[in-house]
Amino acid sequence: MNRWQMALVLVNAMTMASCSFGAQPAKLDGRTFLSTGIVVADEPFALVDGTRIRLSFADGQVSAQAGCNTMFGSYRLDGTTLVVDGVGMTEMGCDPDRHAQDEWLGDLLAARPTLTLAGNDLSLTSGDTVVSLLDREVADPDLGLVGPLWTVEEIISGDAVSSTPPGTTATLRFGADGTLEVNFGCNTGGGRYEVDGSTLRIFDLLQTEVACTDERGALEAAVGGVLSAGQLTWQVEASKLTLTAGDKGLGLLGS
Repeated sequence: MNRWQMALVLVNAMTMASCSFGAQPAKLDGRTFLSTGIVVADEPFALVDGTRIRLSFADGQVSAQAGCNTMFGSYRLDGTTLVVDGVGMTEMGCDPDRHAQDEWLGDLLAARPTLTLAGNDLSLTSGDTVVSLLDREVADPDLGLVGPLWTVEEIISGDAVSSTPPGTTATLRFGADGTLEVNFGCNTGGGRYEVDGSTLRIFDLLQTEVACTDERGALEAAVGGVLSAGQLTWQVEASKLTLTAGDKGLGLLGS
């Protein structure tokens, strides 16, 4: 093979590699995206106040939220076309505006939109509708465990998740020195903690002994039942902290 033939082989190989690279599917699995803007017919499209489009991709499955129910199904990319199959949806009761927004998002995904991913920026285009989204870790970074005031919002019991009773408040604050401050919902107290990866160990937990027989007492029992387990699993996503001990747990919001 002379040098010209060798050069031609090299050029062909580079061309094939370039085409192969360009044909690689977008790296979506393991990522969540939040909407940053929507345009319909070149005009801004407003979502219901307090809502945001959320798309999560994991293990060939996609989940989508528009402020009310969660849609889920399998996904694949046909070139730059997002194909979602076997769609199911939760059945929460919401106001008409958010129900309509659910239907709008469901129709958009069913229409096989064009998907474009450039770094942390994702866009879905269907007809004259363009939804712009940003990687959740950039749009809404995770809070650190230490520092924020964590307010209990949810009580987890097995597969059931319930809100805290109206008019009650329970909080946690993890100090940089390993101390833990706790408002149990009625009594206050604290202890010490250690973190080892996703494991959170709580020890030397003490509290005042005021008797509460109203809803504050029920909240306190739930909070104390989780913290007194001693060894918990913890996870922070954006501003939400989840603590679990067996089939019991707490969902907290940081500020």
